[in-house]
Amino acid sequence: MSTTAAPFRALEEAEEILDEDIIDDDFIGVGSEVSHVKRYEVIRFLGEGGMGRVYQAYDPMLERDVALKVLKPEIPEGERRRFRREAIVGARFCYPSIVRIFDLGIWHDEETEWFTMEYLPGTDMAKVIARADERHQRLPWAAIADIFRQILAALHYCHECKIVHRDVKPANIFVTRDPNTRFMTTKLLDFGVALDLDGPTKTEVLCGDPNYMAPEQTRYGARVDPRADVYAAGMSLYEIVTGRLPFDELEDAPLDELLRAQRESTPLPPSFYLPPETAKGLTDGLDRVFERATAKDPAARYQSALEMQGALLAALSLA
Repeated sequence: MSTTAAPFRALEEAEEILDEDIIDDDFIGVGSEVSHVKRYEVIRFLGEGGMGRVYQAYDPMLERDVALKVLKPEIPEGERRRFRREAIVGARFCYPSIVRIFDLGIWHDEETEWFTMEYLPGTDMAKVIARADERHQRLPWAAIADIFRQILAALHYCHECKIVHRDVKPANIFVTRDPNTRFMTTKLLDFGVALDLDGPTKTEVLCGDPNYMAPEQTRYGARVDPRADVYAAGMSLYEIVTGRLPFDELEDAPLDELLRAQRESTPLPPSFYLPPETAKGLTDGLDRVFERATAKDPAARYQSALEMQGALLAALSLA
């Protein structure tokens, strides 16, 4: 037998032993249930959203900090389903630029639902944009390139897993540091309204942030696919680059007006809001990327997040 074949033969022998069911009666058998009470020590309150409150907590079994997200009381069942979905869909993924989900459970009163995910010290891009605006600063082009390199790769991974995020926006793009290497890293958050392409793909309920929603996502009954995330990534790029929403003038307008704008209006190109000394090659490249990513017709957009990533990184390399 060759040395190359030896490991495979050993594996086959191990499988044969398992197939013969030669197992100690005292050992755990197939079909057995293993139960364990998970305990977390709450350290501090971090913040809250519409559905839940988030705490930094400590897992004494695995000796690590986690983020504990707890559903608020008296939340309607539809929102409860979204809360559970955020955990269940997120738990499918194993990708460095997607937040990891660890556990999902119900507290002792059988009403308080919670899940744990990796603890991320840092902040989301919506807060970064606001802080930069307060200081009259702009984000470095190299940082923007690194953020979108990671986020567009994460979206491509989601799409390969047949999941459409449907809520890509700066508030769901989180910048943190890897706890082991200390390198800056970017994470995609919140899969609460994600669409599973193995199920129905028609939009029965409008979901997502209207400031970033693709035209097809604003229509009841329309089919949504990964190109809706490409559109939202383009709208997010505009805001991160310019410090303002593409339809900033409609921020306080009725919802119908904003949704109509997503279907019918074209915002000024991002270059309009960039400093005049910005390199022309860079501004032209950004305008082209934004225009194609946010085309009203999905067929005219980048057909994948990876395609958008290549075009954007090429444009930003001219900075």
